[in-house]
Amino acid sequence: MKRLTRGSLAVLVALAMTVQIGVRSIPMVAANGNEGHIWLDCDPGARARDGGWQAGGIVCLPGPYEPNAVLEFDLIVMNRANDDLANLEVFLAIHGLGTDGPPENHPEFETTADDMASVTVETQSFVIADFSSTLENPFDEMWGGLHSVYVGDDAIWTAYLHAPEVLLAGETIRLHVTVVLGPNPSPLFEIHFDAWDKDADEKTPNGHDVTLASRGVQGNQPPEACFTFIPGDVVHEGDLVAMDASCSSDPDGKDDIVSYEWDFDVDVDSDGDGITENDINAVGPHVSFIWFDDYKSTVKLTIADSNGNADITYGTVTVLNLPPEGTFEGGLLEIELCIRMAGSKWSNAEAKIWESYDEIAGHGDRLIADIEVERWPGPPDENPTSTSDSCVPLILDVTGTYDYTAVVTYDPFPDNGDAIMGDQPNNGKDPNNNAGNPLWLICKFPDGTECKWHHTFNTQQSIIRDSNHWNHVEPWIVPLNFGLVAGAPIKFMASATDPGTDDLTFDWDWGDGSSDSTTYLYDGVRGPDPAYPPGSPYEPYAPPLGLNDPAPPVYATNTMFHTYATPGDYTVALTMTDDDGGVWTYQTTLTVVDTFCM
Repeated sequence: MKRLTRGSLAVLVALAMTVQIGVRSIPMVAANGNEGHIWLDCDPGARARDGGWQAGGIVCLPGPYEPNAVLEFDLIVMNRANDDLANLEVFLAIHGLGTDGPPENHPEFETTADDMASVTVETQSFVIADFSSTLENPFDEMWGGLHSVYVGDDAIWTAYLHAPEVLLAGETIRLHVTVVLGPNPSPLFEIHFDAWDKDADEKTPNGHDVTLASRGVQGNQPPEACFTFIPGDVVHEGDLVAMDASCSSDPDGKDDIVSYEWDFDVDVDSDGDGITENDINAVGPHVSFIWFDDYKSTVKLTIADSNGNADITYGTVTVLNLPPEGTFEGGLLEIELCIRMAGSKWSNAEAKIWESYDEIAGHGDRLIADIEVERWPGPPDENPTSTSDSCVPLILDVTGTYDYTAVVTYDPFPDNGDAIMGDQPNNGKDPNNNAGNPLWLICKFPDGTECKWHHTFNTQQSIIRDSNHWNHVEPWIVPLNFGLVAGAPIKFMASATDPGTDDLTFDWDWGDGSSDSTTYLYDGVRGPDPAYPPGSPYEPYAPPLGLNDPAPPVYATNTMFHTYATPGDYTVALTMTDDDGGVWTYQTTLTVVDTFCM
């Protein structure tokens, strides 16, 4: 029988591990010619390098192989025969004396108390003193082992005798194994496991025995960094991007990873110390960040385990631009609306100015002004009002974007919840008697011109007869339609919002051969934002990377005055552009007339 040197042994064990899948495809036959029905495998659990069952059960690697480490796994024993096994034993072997020369020539292959303190199968524990050699070596070819691993006197072994004496046909059992390593385990430390039913002379066939082996792995192993972008590595400016490092791993168990440090852009020195490699922008396995400008950023993750072993990985996120969103506020005209009331004393009239008034609903989209006047003795221009003045300022759109309506109501009863309380109805007369109250709405324009509307509220007509005469009907509804007048300056307004930190430009084409342009910089100190690529290296960042105030989204409102020289129809075109080419457009046609009063 040829005996193996220690070097040959290591090569054979490694070779068995590399060809385990091929070995499993070959019919297993024991040395005595009987089919090997006893199958061994091992389940190293979550701390295994690859996790789960080891294919073929050649090597079980729960790790870590550190001083005094406690390694745990399950031996899985299966009876694949159609007959019961009635005298089952599980054997354990470790390296004993060397075979080529005295043991002192190969001390690294001799198991000592520095390698292993104990090994426990279920409830039975063994120390090195419990292992010995006999002529009947269950692992030697001469005895049908066919393992070519532990032969002659290079191994010592013992047997776990408390496995079920009878393993029924087709039955599988698990035997929990706990190995406590010594203070200085060898890089080539091994414990080998085999099963043998002495009555049936069945052993586990070569390739389906189990070896617990350090395989040159000793001490704590470094972790492996990994992370993903959520929702993905292509996003838009202003999107919240989550970074998940839960895919990071450690051969010694994920719990051994003690730190996760993130640098959100390896090209930016975010802490300002002149070194880009030492920036830490966030910590923890789950972090998030918002890039506020289109950009391509390389993110670095550094993880470390409890022994200080570290690993670094990188990922690139591409941030795409979004165009601004605009609103055309209209061409605005600043006026004063005045209410004037004459006639019978102590009656009240109220004017409400609505935007987009609906006569059926009795209200509009927005109430923009409300004024109430009471007829008192004396000149009509001195009547008290609910606003302390009989005129209110209004800013009205004259480009047709909105319409405005004055709704005037009349109340001859002064003590009926009015804002202004008189002391007697209808000048002391019976309110059912005929009493008229003329009322005017007057619009005053910036150039001093006026538009006037007249209506008479008649007590008898309005209350008693319910007259439908236009000059008596209540409420009095007055559409406030004004023309865009040649020669009068009109205030045009538009607003924009951008989800990022882009500079915004408003370009107006007035349709009469003239135009105006205004640019709003997000950062007036640093100046215009460079377009992508490469984009701005400073604007995409929120704290801790120093985003300027205000934080996005940003808003801009553009106000322009324009005067048309002559009446006619003009097409106004507005284009809003961000510095990265995002565009929003609006177009409207205006009719310029020669008088305000329509």
